[in-house]
Amino acid sequence: NNIGKVGDIEIPVSQYIRALQREINVASTNVGAQLTFQQAKMFGVHQQALSRIIVEKTLENEARLLNISVGDTTVRDELMDIPAFQALDGSFDRTSYGFTLENAGMTEAEFEEQLRGEAANQIINKAIIDGIRMPSIFSEKAIEYRTEERKIILLEIDESDLPGSIPAPTEEEQSSFYEENKKLFSLPESKAITYVILTPEMITDEIQVSEDDLRSLYEKNFDTYNRPERRVVERLNFIDVEDARVAARRIEIGEIDFEGLVNERGLNIADTNLGDVTIKELGELGEAVFALSAGATSKPLESELGAAIFRVNGILSAKVTGFEEVVEELKREFSLEQARLLIDIEQSRINDLLAAGASLEELVSESGMALENTIYYEGVESKISAYSVFQSAAQKLKEGDFPEVIGLMDGGILAMRLDEILPKRLQDFSVVKENVINSWRINAINNALISLGEEIISEVEDGTTLATFGSKYQELESLKRDSSIDTIPSMIISRSFEMKEGDLAQVADENGVFILKVVSIADGDITTPDSVTIQQQFADQLSRNLASDLFQIYLEEIQKTAGVSLNEQALEAVHASFQ
Repeated sequence: NNIGKVGDIEIPVSQYIRALQREINVASTNVGAQLTFQQAKMFGVHQQALSRIIVEKTLENEARLLNISVGDTTVRDELMDIPAFQALDGSFDRTSYGFTLENAGMTEAEFEEQLRGEAANQIINKAIIDGIRMPSIFSEKAIEYRTEERKIILLEIDESDLPGSIPAPTEEEQSSFYEENKKLFSLPESKAITYVILTPEMITDEIQVSEDDLRSLYEKNFDTYNRPERRVVERLNFIDVEDARVAARRIEIGEIDFEGLVNERGLNIADTNLGDVTIKELGELGEAVFALSAGATSKPLESELGAAIFRVNGILSAKVTGFEEVVEELKREFSLEQARLLIDIEQSRINDLLAAGASLEELVSESGMALENTIYYEGVESKISAYSVFQSAAQKLKEGDFPEVIGLMDGGILAMRLDEILPKRLQDFSVVKENVINSWRINAINNALISLGEEIISEVEDGTTLATFGSKYQELESLKRDSSIDTIPSMIISRSFEMKEGDLAQVADENGVFILKVVSIADGDITTPDSVTIQQQFADQLSRNLASDLFQIYLEEIQKTAGVSLNEQALEAVHASFQ
C-alpha cells in the first residue's frame, strides 16, 4: 500500500496516484491537449510528483520529531477557506465537500489529516525563511553597476582609409603564411563514408502522368489555387453594446485609436487578431466588415456573440489560377508524390536485401540507388550533409556497423558504411591556395589598420582631435552596459566599460578597426524612480533566492538524517496502471 517512506512517515500509493494525476492534468492544460501517461512522462511529471511528495513527507517527519502540530480549529479554518467547498454565498457546503472528496478518492478523515500535515509543514517553512533579507548593499551595488554611464567618441577606419593598396602576396609570403597558420588549413578527424541514396527527384522521369491525374490533383487542391477575397481583421469584443458605442465614438473623434482601446482592456493586439478571413467565415457580420477600407475601424457590430468593433488591416484580392497555368507545377508535384510512394514500397525490399548480406555496391544494381562517397566531419558543407538525419547518423557511425535504411525528409532513403577514420590533417597547399591568399590579405589589411590606428592614437594623445581623421566619426552619450546600437559592434560598449576616463583603445572586428576614447564616466544613480523600482525588485528576488537556497539546504540535511527509501516495484505498478 506504500511506495516508500521518509523516516517513519509512509507514502501511501493512493497519495502518489493523486499527485501524479494532478501533474498530468497540469501538463495537459499547458500543452492544450489531454496527455497520456507516456506522453506526460516525457515532461518528467512522474519525477515532479514524487519529488513534491518526498518534500511533504520530509517536513511531516520533521514536524513529528519536533512535536509540531496544529489544532482542530486551524484545520477547520483552512477547510472553510477552500473555494471548492463553498456555496454561492461563501458559506461551507458539506455536500460539495463530500462530492469533491469522493471524486478525488479520499475520505474526510484523510483529507483533514492532510490539511493538518500541510499546516504543520508551513510552520517549519515559515520558521526557516520568514524575515530573511539579503543585505541592501548587494542590490545597491548591482544597480550602481547597471546604471553607470559612459560618453565616448568613436572613429571607424577600414581598408579605404589606408594610404595605399595592399599588394597581392608573393609565392614566398603565401608559403610562409600557410606554414605559420596550419590550423586554418587543417581538417579535423573525419569519416570516409560510402553511401547509397535514392530520392524522389532521381526517379520522377520514370513516373507516367496522365491529364486525368493532373486534373484530379488540381481539384484536390482547388482551394489553394482559387482563393476568395479575404480581409486581415482584428476584433475587439464588448459585453455591453453601449460600451462598444462609447468606444467607437472615442475612435471617431480621435480621442483614442484601436490599439489604445485594446491596451485599456489589458489585452495585446495579438489577442484581437482573427488573421485573414473570408466573408463567409465572418458570418452575419461579413458584409459590414468587407465594406470597410484598409485601416478602417467599424461601428459597433452585434451578433449572437455580443457586440464588437472590427478593424481591417489589409485587403487580399481573390486569387484565381486556372489548370493550364499550373500544369507543370502539378506534374512535378504528382511525380514527386508517386516517387515517394514507390520508394516507400522499395524500402522494405532494400531492407531485406541488406539483411540477406547484400553490400551497398550490390544494392546499386538491385535497386537503382546511386553509390556515393563523402568525407564527413562536423561543419562540413556538402550536398549529402544538408540532410540533418545524415549528419546525425554519420556522427554515430562506427566501423563494423551494419548498413541500415534511413528515411530522409524529402521521402528518399539512404544507407551508409564507414570505410575508415581519417586523422586530423593539413590540406595540401595546392588545394587551399585560394583560401591562403584570401586569409593572407585579410590578415595584412587588419595589421595595416592596427598600425594606422596606433598612429592616430599617438596623434590624439599629442592633442589632435579624433574627428579630424575621417568621416566615420561618432559621439555617443549616456551609454549603459546593456545599451545596444545597430551601427557599432556590441564589443565597443563592453570595451568602453573596461576603460578609464580619457583612455584610448582600438577594437577590431571583421569589417575594420574602431578607435575609441572614453570622454566621461557618470556613476550609477540609485535614486531615480526607475532605479528605486528595479532595486526593490532585485532585492526581493535576491531575498527569495537566498530563502529558497537556505530552505533547500535545510531540506537536504533533514532528508539525509531521516533517510528516504522507495519501493521501485510499487512505483512501476502505479505507472503501469496509468497506461
